[in-house]
Amino acid sequence: MRKAVRISKICGGFLVYWASDPKRFLPSLKRLLTSLYGGGITSLKQTIINILVGNIDNAEVWESYVSSQSKIIVRHVEEKLRKRESFPLISVIMPTYNTPREILMETLDSVVGQLYPHWELCVADDGSTKPHVREILEKYAALDSRIHLNFHSFNTGTSAASNRALAMAQGTYVALLDHDDKLEKQALFRISESVLEDEPDMIYSDEALISQDGRCVTSFTFRPAFSMEFLRSHPYIVHFVSFRTDLLRELEGFNESLAISQDYDLILRVTEKARKIVHIPEVLYLWRQLPNSSGHKQYDQVMTVSTGVINNHLSRCGENAYAVPSKSFNFFETCYPLKKGLNVAIIIPTKNHHEILRVCIESIERTVVGVDYDIVVVDHESENEGSIEYFNSIRERHKIIEYKGEFNFSEINNFAVKQLHDGYSHYLFCNNDIEAIKEGWLVRMLELFQNEDVGIVGANLFYPDGKTYQHAGVCVGMSGPAEHFGKFVEKYLPGGSVNIGYNRNFIANHEVSAVTGACLLISGEAFDSVSGYDPSLAVGFGDVDLCLRVIDAGYRVVQCSRAALIHHESFTRGKSLGHDEHPQDTEFFKERWAKLLEVGDPYFNPNLNPDSTCWKVNNPLVFNKEIKRRIFSRTRTPVSENNGGQG
Repeated sequence: MRKAVRISKICGGFLVYWASDPKRFLPSLKRLLTSLYGGGITSLKQTIINILVGNIDNAEVWESYVSSQSKIIVRHVEEKLRKRESFPLISVIMPTYNTPREILMETLDSVVGQLYPHWELCVADDGSTKPHVREILEKYAALDSRIHLNFHSFNTGTSAASNRALAMAQGTYVALLDHDDKLEKQALFRISESVLEDEPDMIYSDEALISQDGRCVTSFTFRPAFSMEFLRSHPYIVHFVSFRTDLLRELEGFNESLAISQDYDLILRVTEKARKIVHIPEVLYLWRQLPNSSGHKQYDQVMTVSTGVINNHLSRCGENAYAVPSKSFNFFETCYPLKKGLNVAIIIPTKNHHEILRVCIESIERTVVGVDYDIVVVDHESENEGSIEYFNSIRERHKIIEYKGEFNFSEINNFAVKQLHDGYSHYLFCNNDIEAIKEGWLVRMLELFQNEDVGIVGANLFYPDGKTYQHAGVCVGMSGPAEHFGKFVEKYLPGGSVNIGYNRNFIANHEVSAVTGACLLISGEAFDSVSGYDPSLAVGFGDVDLCLRVIDAGYRVVQCSRAALIHHESFTRGKSLGHDEHPQDTEFFKERWAKLLEVGDPYFNPNLNPDSTCWKVNNPLVFNKEIKRRIFSRTRTPVSENNGGQG
């Protein structure tokens, strides 16, 4: 029944899509058929999503990218290698089992054809019954002494075979390669760059998904900098992954009791120990989509096993938390039970407009359960009689603070905090035009603070229609100094299915560089550590600046996808007409955060369009000789001074 409903929604979505512009019919039909015949159902599903949300033709973008890249990359790598004095050995480990002939040869060719020559390929065949597998492996090994083979007499599973390959590795770093995928020719060179310059414990890159026949790219996965909260919600790091060899051996490699989700388990265990994790924002890996792969065949078991993997991880980390399966495949909700003694001051600045303030306050009263809180209304010289009467009517149950002077968003919020006693563990800075929708949103935001290094949490905000995103985190450097992720994106795809967002950002908790001050929850400790908002920013970017300074103080900023509210944007002060209403604030912000604006927001991939709030892929996709790697370090450097993520 559910499947029939989904199909009907998809068909309805395409009818709307084609009816709005009949010229779309033939090109989109060609994309669908190419995807279906080349990559099967998995590829077709991704293409359907790409078409309905207006994404570009990935195959055409990739062809153009490869054409431009091939003219540059070989000479660039050769020049770089000539200037080097150190060449780390990288061990590529690859388990094999009954790999189809042509696919195995393509995979091996992608390693042999690497521009970086200082590698070894450690292949552990796991009892293949197809004679051509051994024949091909031995042929390649005879031609290239860097290829080392191990043959097992019977099938033991991917984890055990991977550990046998790991046992052969002599390199200081190992990289994982599946037997049916391919590496881009600069992949190991990029790994070697990070090894020499960053001394990382773990490295991961972006990737492209290719059709079953390997002829075309069906989609891209452009990842953010390392995000622990995101990883606990979804195994977003897949390929290309490399690890420091001695760390992997210290962890005893893959868990051989796991037949599925073993990569996810390994990555979680590595992140528990890693001091430095590097993201290379470049496609280094081509992931072949095969309908009969183990992940697809064991689809129903993945949720159960991965939930257990996350719970084991949380236990090892000493977290008072637990994971449960989400409604979406391969997504999980990590829940952190609230500690006792939490008390939130909900600070709402306002001037007049008691009608919208009433909606805000009543929605909070209706939906906040299980949390001790006080509503603090900061009245900025309201003169409207109705507003004054409303303030008087709520004085018995809520606090009213009078603020006088010129409008300064930062100063007003700081003033409110100074008037309060010290009994509040957290402050929720809330615009008067926020409207809560469902119960539990504040609990979901507050529970993330059970991780003591979380300083600020934001929420998903919608425009008044409840169907259009207004905010899903803030990207520094998007469309100028900063802009909201997801702005103007529809909550539902044509046909009615839920839009889960790029990299599932709409449904998974994840770190960001900033969140909007329209609904910003901050711990009292984090607020005090940076002395609150900076009054130098009177109107614009005070919230973004606060988040960035909190990050520099050693905290994380997290976007909570499980809290959703309505934002009647700019109701009190009027809506922007497209011009900069606070040029002094803009210039101050740009000067203070010039380095970050130069290197880019670590949670926004440079292969995406910075003028788009909906994660559009750059077209053309540009090959960059020099990569700005994103570095997560537990011995951190302030975000204003590095090119990495939160530590």
